[in-house]
Amino acid sequence: MRALAALSIVLTHTAGVTGFNTDNVFGAFTARLNMGVTLFFLLSGFLLYRPFVAARLEGRPPIAIADYTRRRVLRIVPAYWVALLVLALFVGLPAFWDGPWWRSFSFTQIYWPESTVQGIFPTWTLCIEISFYLALPFLAAGLGRLAGRRWKVELALIGALAAASLALRTILQAAGGSYVLQNTLACYLGWFGAGMALAVVSVAYAGREDDVGPLALLARRPWVAWVAAAVVFVFVSKGLGLSRGFFIVYSDWSYLGEHVLFAVCAALLLAPAIFGDTAGGWLRDALAWRPLAWLGLVSYGIFLYHGPLLIELKERDAEEWLPVGGLLSLTLVTIVLAVACAAASYYLVERPALSFKERRRRRRLSGDGVPRPASARAR
Repeated sequence: MRALAALSIVLTHTAGVTGFNTDNVFGAFTARLNMGVTLFFLLSGFLLYRPFVAARLEGRPPIAIADYTRRRVLRIVPAYWVALLVLALFVGLPAFWDGPWWRSFSFTQIYWPESTVQGIFPTWTLCIEISFYLALPFLAAGLGRLAGRRWKVELALIGALAAASLALRTILQAAGGSYVLQNTLACYLGWFGAGMALAVVSVAYAGREDDVGPLALLARRPWVAWVAAAVVFVFVSKGLGLSRGFFIVYSDWSYLGEHVLFAVCAALLLAPAIFGDTAGGWLRDALAWRPLAWLGLVSYGIFLYHGPLLIELKERDAEEWLPVGGLLSLTLVTIVLAVACAAASYYLVERPALSFKERRRRRRLSGDGVPRPASARAR
């Protein structure tokens, strides 16, 4: 699913710079592939919140915040900093060195209107992800204290947080907009909340999806969720009157509708991978295809490198490099180069950095996995 999210973002950007989004009848759909961001946010909400929920509902020791923080830092920061330096030095990031470059390195560029898309322009969404990572332990602690093991209460609390976020963004839009605040976690918490809600339900019904009608249907016929997602996506693309440019012009209702329906569509796409995963079926087999899984493994690098590469390739007329020409040529060249950079990023930066995520545990264990006595640790 990460691979599909990353590739959808690449395609919407290549379709945007070639004019396909605005000039072609199918541009109504490629322009809405920015929904890949929604998929990433729901995935983060699900994958990161689920261990907190599982530990609490299953009576296991709570997640160690220090371990959680170390893993998040090692997963995100080294690869991003290397990408910033490599792209700034060898490809070029407009107005990066001359501007407040430290904002990009500190994930804070979204808090000034003039630097929101500074540096690697798609990473304004990464800044929102980072703020969610920072907030999540506090959210998990607060929700856990209020809900305990009452998972339905927890769902209601998550729903209240999502509704508050949705209300804030709606009020801001109706009042004329607030470019900075509308690009922060406060206005995107609902998407993360949808992923968190999926995490709660997946823990509550783990191993007994057949007891619940909708979950049993997902287990037996996962394609139903994707058909429903396709219907929602077509409606968002054609039924809300959304503009197709990079900077979208919204009405109050289209702003609300896109945000809510993107979350519904992303949740439907993710559902077969979350529920009934042991039931098999052609859809799950396709999602488990090894090349697609590998693209998901390196998808962070695809996200980081594709934007600046795309701009450079566009300036070098990459639309004419392949016989197919136009959008297809630019998209294929961008994907090939972005995947190559992503693979280098993963194997040379990300995986070595992640090898330190269990450092403390390795220090506490002897070579055969048996904990060392205190005296041995002291020596």
